[in-house]
Amino acid sequence: MYSPRFSPMILTRPLTPSLEPIYQQFELEPVDVIHYDLSIDIDRTNETIDATAEVSFVPTEENLTDFRLYLKALTVSQVIGAASFTQDGDSLFITLPAPASTGDTLTLVIDYSGAPAEESWGGFHFHPYVTYQMGVGFITDPSMGKYMFPCHDRPSDKATFSFHITVPDTLYAVANGDSAGVTDNLNGTFTYHWNMNQPMSTYLAAISVADYAVLHDSTDSRIFYYVYSWDVDDALGSFVNTDLMLARYESVYGAYPWDCKFSFVQTPIGDMEHLSQVYHIASAINGNTNYDWLLAHEMSHHWWGNCVTEQFWTDVWLSESFATFSEAVWMETYGEDDYLDYVVNNIMKPYLYSGELFPIVEPETPAELWSNTTYEKGAAVLYMLRLIMGDTAFFNGFGTYFADHKYQTATTVDFIGHMEAEYGELDWFFDTWVYGPGYPVYDVSSSWVQQGSYWQLTLGIDQIQTADNFFTMPVEFLVEGSGTDTLITFWNDSPGQEETFLVQFEPATVVFDPYTRILSSAVLGVSEETILPQRGVSTMFLQPNPAVSSTSINWPGTSEMSMNVRVYDLSGRVVQSVSLDQYSRTLDLVNFPAGTFFVDVTVQGGIRQTARLVITGD
Repeated sequence: MYSPRFSPMILTRPLTPSLEPIYQQFELEPVDVIHYDLSIDIDRTNETIDATAEVSFVPTEENLTDFRLYLKALTVSQVIGAASFTQDGDSLFITLPAPASTGDTLTLVIDYSGAPAEESWGGFHFHPYVTYQMGVGFITDPSMGKYMFPCHDRPSDKATFSFHITVPDTLYAVANGDSAGVTDNLNGTFTYHWNMNQPMSTYLAAISVADYAVLHDSTDSRIFYYVYSWDVDDALGSFVNTDLMLARYESVYGAYPWDCKFSFVQTPIGDMEHLSQVYHIASAINGNTNYDWLLAHEMSHHWWGNCVTEQFWTDVWLSESFATFSEAVWMETYGEDDYLDYVVNNIMKPYLYSGELFPIVEPETPAELWSNTTYEKGAAVLYMLRLIMGDTAFFNGFGTYFADHKYQTATTVDFIGHMEAEYGELDWFFDTWVYGPGYPVYDVSSSWVQQGSYWQLTLGIDQIQTADNFFTMPVEFLVEGSGTDTLITFWNDSPGQEETFLVQFEPATVVFDPYTRILSSAVLGVSEETILPQRGVSTMFLQPNPAVSSTSINWPGTSEMSMNVRVYDLSGRVVQSVSLDQYSRTLDLVNFPAGTFFVDVTVQGGIRQTARLVITGD
């Protein structure tokens, strides 16, 4: 049964997705960046950086003279290699000294400085004891490499990286890739050098600086942990299964695709799958393994998202659904029952309770992009696809999809093509489950009469969901008699369908979908079933977030509903319980300490969603 407590799965979500129009499929500039060499001197006292970026690139069109890079809130003082440059908002416009061709490799040396910006989640953060870059944002353009360095900030333009990070000699700086040494500058600072020699998207580039202890996994030499020096003992307990996770994913997805370390880096907020250095929320390093699902989610991104990257953000389910499904793949290590239990209680039920009915692809707002639909529904779709295709075809399809698109980008159409190459035509599945809204609500019936030594069983099935979408699926009925049973399977491919079968015993009960193979209202059962508005609801979020003294609950589709709100801390303890009528959506946070909390909201019909809240306390 679905836990009455909140779902901590929200730790994989943004803080404040907005209701602005969805990010467009941004056009690429006519350049292919091949390498970024970043030298960043961090002044923690004044919360500024002084930096130089060497950007090497190849034109993608002939006679290139003008193009744009992106840089947010930082000021460029000079660009060596350009005839001129101008800054306008987050754009850095470059004019070359002469037309360049597609056979040329050019390098710009860009000096820049200032106070880096950050939003509620993404951007460059100065924390009392950590300085770090979060590469993904959730309010406008998700790609936030531009908050740290001038770049062609599009997921599809991947490049290699070098980092040279200068910090006080009491601190440690970690970045993507492998360490290339440390320079003692003999002035109270160290410069840490890191190289990422395989191409990655700009949103995956990140640095973090703190009083880190560096731990090396005792079983798998590729794995490191960068944790606060005072949290070493807890880290030893919380990361005990990391090597087993990596082995599990290598057994189903293929070898770890990066020629460098894999690591977890402790940061004040998280989690975020920066390549080779996953940022893991500090409060989840608590000495136990109750956040293994979160570690597994972020690790799996090193195949799905980091290596095979969605070409456009509107296809982000190719990262997030795959990583959520991978949580269940990790749980399968403990057995089939644990796998199914995880799928039902941590993937299917949170989505079914959410009230969301919009399609997985082409969401209309950032709130819908980072939603239960993107994460949980998409993961349930992959679970069902695995059942339909069988393990051999399913994982072969994953394998060829990965092999053809690794270190590059992909679209939903690409993924479908690879799965169909292994199984055959699957439009009937993807058209409804991925491109269509909602899920099936089944109305089933059964009756039987004796015919000689057999019993004639009549099974009726109809779909009565409000969403205008018919789901063609194989359906199962378990027919139970006295001391015996049989499983009947047939295709539900038309409304108001009725099928007749002969069985050798008198049925006593008939159970629909007994092994939970379909994401449907039957998963909840009569006692838990939700009652949805005609069009469902959108994704709930809080604003402002982070917050100080108050925050408001924003949940499109529930404006005329009262709310029951429970706020939990990370240990699962209820710290506030309040009822809000339809005219009130504000939570009073005056007596709350700084920290991370979960706001769990239920409205009429049993619709329920959870949002993460960060309180800064200042």
